Amino acid sequence: MALSHVMNVISNAGIVGAGTGSGGGGGGSNLDSQTVTVGTASAATGGSGEPTGTTTRRGYSGIYAFGSVSDGTSNLYSGAAFSEIQYSWDTYYPISAVTLRIVGNGLANSGWTTLTIGTTAYQRSSASYSATYAGQNITTWYWYSGSDNTGAANPFAATGQTTTCVFT
Repeated sequence: MALSHVMNVISNAGIVGAGTGSGGGGGGSNLDSQTVTVGTASAATGGSGEPTGTTTRRGYSGIYAFGSVSDGTSNLYSGAAFSEIQYSWDTYYPISAVTLRIVGNGLANSGWTTLTIGTTAYQRSSASYSATYAGQNITTWYWYSGSDNTGAANPFAATGQTTTCVFT
């Protein structure tokens, strides 16, 4: 078994943080770690003369009521609850995104550098940040992509399995 595969298995089990370079990432720099029991939700899009597709969401969402998250509270934001850690894509429109939502308006867009979902790293500085979500008490980070309408870039495991999400 290749060392990189062993490191991915160990990282996904939450034993050490995902990293790059020789030696991997080590667990000492983790600011928070959440284990997502992966759920999936799908809904038809289009209608009223618009092209029809399906939006699929995978991971955890308290808003759309699928999946679950280990302790569900953020060490980064004084125990604020996670509202979503999910990946979504649409089968017709080439739109996909990772969404991170944490309860609380105007949470600081600082204090962490990277969210690693499984083995895929998302830089906070590359995210679209919103201090409020749809008038609710929620802060949001989005990582958009216009190229995935099949779910091929989904960083989460299959429905019912777990994926570790690590903040560094």
